[in-house]
Amino acid sequence: MADIKSTPRRQGMPATPPGSGGFSKTRTVLLSAGWALVAGLAASLCATLVMGLLRLLAGIPTPVELFGDFVLKHIDVGTFIRLLKLTNNSKAVPLGQALLGMIAIGTVLGWLYALLVRIKLPARGYRPGRWEWVVGLAFALAMALVATILFWNETPQNFMGWPYTPARVLTILALLLDFVVYGLVLCLGYRFLLPKQPEATTDMAVAQRRQLLARGGVVALGVGAGLGTFGAIQKYLSDYTVYDGMKTAFPKHIVHPITPNNEHYVVTQNPVDPDPDIALWRLELTGLLNKPGSYTYDELQKLPSISRAITLECIANGENDHLIGNAIWHGVPLRTLVEQHGGAQADARYIAFYCIDGFNTTLPLKEVLEADPLLAWNMNGEVLPRRHGYPLRILIPGRYGEENPKWLTRIDFSPDFVNGLYSAQGWYNGILHTMSRIDLPYQDLVIRAGDVVPMTGIAFAGNRGIKRVEVSTDAGNTWKDTTLEPATSKDSWVFWKSSWQPIHAGDYTLMVRATDGTGEVQTTRRQGTVPNGATGFARVKITVH
Repeated sequence: MADIKSTPRRQGMPATPPGSGGFSKTRTVLLSAGWALVAGLAASLCATLVMGLLRLLAGIPTPVELFGDFVLKHIDVGTFIRLLKLTNNSKAVPLGQALLGMIAIGTVLGWLYALLVRIKLPARGYRPGRWEWVVGLAFALAMALVATILFWNETPQNFMGWPYTPARVLTILALLLDFVVYGLVLCLGYRFLLPKQPEATTDMAVAQRRQLLARGGVVALGVGAGLGTFGAIQKYLSDYTVYDGMKTAFPKHIVHPITPNNEHYVVTQNPVDPDPDIALWRLELTGLLNKPGSYTYDELQKLPSISRAITLECIANGENDHLIGNAIWHGVPLRTLVEQHGGAQADARYIAFYCIDGFNTTLPLKEVLEADPLLAWNMNGEVLPRRHGYPLRILIPGRYGEENPKWLTRIDFSPDFVNGLYSAQGWYNGILHTMSRIDLPYQDLVIRAGDVVPMTGIAFAGNRGIKRVEVSTDAGNTWKDTTLEPATSKDSWVFWKSSWQPIHAGDYTLMVRATDGTGEVQTTRRQGTVPNGATGFARVKITVH
C-alpha cells in the first residue's frame, strides 16, 4: 500500500483509497467505456436541446443547419440532384440524418474523454477533478473553434432578422454555448456514472443508494433532454415549408396576367423560412460605396418608390411548365438607392446580395444596374408575404429566380466575385433564356376534324421583351404569326393567341417559338433545366378524329 500512496497522480485521477482493492484493468476499461458512452449520449442530447431552443427562441441556426449549408456549397449540381432524388426532395430527411450523426459523434467522443482523463476505478467522490474540468472545457472550446472556422461563411444568418455582423456574433456565441453545455454534462455525467469507492464513514447501503440516484439523475437528464429535443423538432417542423417547389396555379388551363400572391410559384432553400422581427431587421449597404449606410424598414419606405410588373422564372422551369409568375412589385429602384449613397467606387465590379437565411448571390455590377432592379416590400398591393421574402427582396429583370434573392439584409459592392450556393454548385448564372409556352390546347387533347381550336400561351425573355411569337401545327415545318397582347411592363411576360382548324384526322405536334426584343429567335436546341436552364421549343401532341 505504500507504493500506492507514493505514486504521483494527476488531479482528477484519484487513486484507490487505502485499504481497498482497485478494479482489474479489463473491468476498468469495460466500465469506463460503457459509462463514457452513456455520458456522451446525455451530453449530446443536452447540447442538442440547447441548439433547438436557441433556434426557436432566437432564430440562431443550429450546427446541423450550418453543416447542411456548408455541404451544399461543396458539392456539384449533379450530386445535388442525385441527393434530391434520393430523399424525394425532402429537406427534413438529410437534416434528420445529420442530427442523428451529430448525436452519434457526441456519444462516441465520450470514449476520447474517458481515455484522456483516465480515472482509476473505483473512483473517489462525485466532484470532477481539475484535469477533468480542463479536458471538458478543452472539448467545448475545440469543437466551437472547429465549427466557427468550418462554417465561417455560413454564420452570418439569423432567422429572426438580425443584421449580418450581429448575426455572425450570435451564431458563434451560440456554438460556444452549445459545446460548453456538452463539455459540462460530459464531465459531470461521466464522474457521476462511474462506480465509487465508499468512504470509510459511509454505510455501504447508503453509498449504493447515492450511486443509484446519481446514475438515475444522469439518465433522467438525458431522457429529459431527448424528449425536449423531440418537442423542439416537432415545433420546428410545424412551420415546415411544404410549399417549396410550388408551381403557379393553373386552374382550368387559365393563366392570370397578374398572378395572385397565393398562386405564385415558390421555391426556397429552407426547411423553415425566416420569420423576421422588423424591429431587428436592417438593410445594410457596404463595401465599395462612397457613402455606406443602413436603413430600418420604416426609413426604407420613405424613399422614392415605384410599382412595376416583373415576371419571375425559376431556372428549373421546364418545357410547358409553370415555375413562372408575374406580379406587381412596389419598392425603391436599386439605382435610386445607389445614387443616394454617392454611387459605387471605381473598383466595384460586383454586387453581392446577402439574406437573412444565409443565402447569397453575386452578379456583375454593371449588368445589374443596367437591368434597373427593384427592392420590393410590396407584392400586388400587399405587404410582401413571408414566403416571398418579407420584409424585402430584390427583383432583377432578366435573371432567373434564384438570382432575385428573398429576405434581403445586406448589399455589398465588391471588387471580387463571392461564391454562393448556386454558383458554387455550377448552376448557370447568365441572363435567362427566351421561352414560350403553349397553354391551350393541352397535351393529349382529342378533338374532331373541322373544329376551330383556340391556341394560347405566354412568351418571356426578361427585360429584352418579346417582339414576335409563331406557332406551328406540323412539327416545325411551317410557322404562323400569332397575335400578341400588350405586355404589362417591359419586364413582364407576354400573352399570345391564335387559332387552328385541322381538316384531316391524325396525330399532330404543335410547337411555339418566340423572338425577343433584340430580334434574336428562341434557340431550337433542346436541353433540360439542369444546370443551365431549359431551352428549345415547347411541344404539345394532339389527336384529331
